[in-house]
Amino acid sequence: MELVVISDNYPSKEIPNKGAFVYNLVQELGNYHNITVIAPFKVHELFNSTAKDGYGKERCKVYRPIYLSFSNKKILGINTHIWSRYFKAKAVNKCLNNLPVKPDMVYAHFLSNAIPGLSYINKHLVPLVIASGESSYSESTKALKKDLHGLKDCTHHFICVSEGNKKGLVELGFSEHKMSIIPNAVDYSLFKPMDKNTCKEKLGIPKKKFVVGFVGHFIHRKGPNRIIEAITQLADKDIQLVCVGGKENLITNDFTKTIPPVPNYQLPELYNAFDIFVLPTLNEGHCNAIEEAKACCIPVVSSLGTTAELQIDNTTGILINPMEIGEIAAAIHTLKSNDSIRSSMEQNLRLKRGEQSLKNRAQKISSLLENIVKDNQKKK
Repeated sequence: MELVVISDNYPSKEIPNKGAFVYNLVQELGNYHNITVIAPFKVHELFNSTAKDGYGKERCKVYRPIYLSFSNKKILGINTHIWSRYFKAKAVNKCLNNLPVKPDMVYAHFLSNAIPGLSYINKHLVPLVIASGESSYSESTKALKKDLHGLKDCTHHFICVSEGNKKGLVELGFSEHKMSIIPNAVDYSLFKPMDKNTCKEKLGIPKKKFVVGFVGHFIHRKGPNRIIEAITQLADKDIQLVCVGGKENLITNDFTKTIPPVPNYQLPELYNAFDIFVLPTLNEGHCNAIEEAKACCIPVVSSLGTTAELQIDNTTGILINPMEIGEIAAAIHTLKSNDSIRSSMEQNLRLKRGEQSLKNRAQKISSLLENIVKDNQKKK
């Protein structure tokens, strides 16, 4: 099957860490289909320094049409995001129209990536499937209501990563009869337990240090500064925080080591340097970082009231109120001071390895896509 994937969240030599979860799935789907990826690329991103080792092996044909981005600002009452969307759609459509082979299906990662391809999809009557893993359907998504209306008739199916995603789409007016829930998954051949002391040594961290790990954007929603506040409250000099990611600034302190974003294949060694993984997130679709930490058998501290409740329980981690610094601090203290609890969680995570396999997820999605294409061909 000829499958076109549209995603502006896809790694490149300039941004090797971007969209790792999309990349991993697409590479796995490449075992079953011929895949062309259209990954719209902002002009200013061309000026990023390039990663020496790239972002990993690529088995698909990737096009990166360049477009002008005007960010998301208001100038004279006009939201500049409108201009960005226009140029992005123009770049995507030009790429679609120049494809050497007409696709059997267009697979868009997130609603925002389906909209630019609408005119091509409607003109050529190509089935559209949208993967919906947004952390929330924010006001910016709801502001696209006119465009979203155009998706209702031509979208054959939605693949949601959680019940929360499904509910959010229904609230936007999409039919739940067109939806399947297939949670995010992890490559267990890549993310696996390694020798912790060796991994700490590679980071230049003493073996005796208790390492609290965080992987993600340094933003309020993800909560790295709340972890810093919690560790400050504990005043324990044996705790080392390692934050992997970027964007906003972190609170200045003397116990945090920051590591810039890295390609996905370099993450397993970092996870294995952690004694625990902490993510006091405010919302997620279905968190890939939690699945990666679990696959490396690292106990997880994450958030009540989010999809993290479906990813961990009291046998594999601790659920906390993500806005309560005292609860975050107490969870870190519990896992640091009680080796038996932590060891039990690590053992339970070893027993659960394989439950969220990327290979199995790709097989489910592949079968679903094939059935949609077959049904579409019968109707012609």
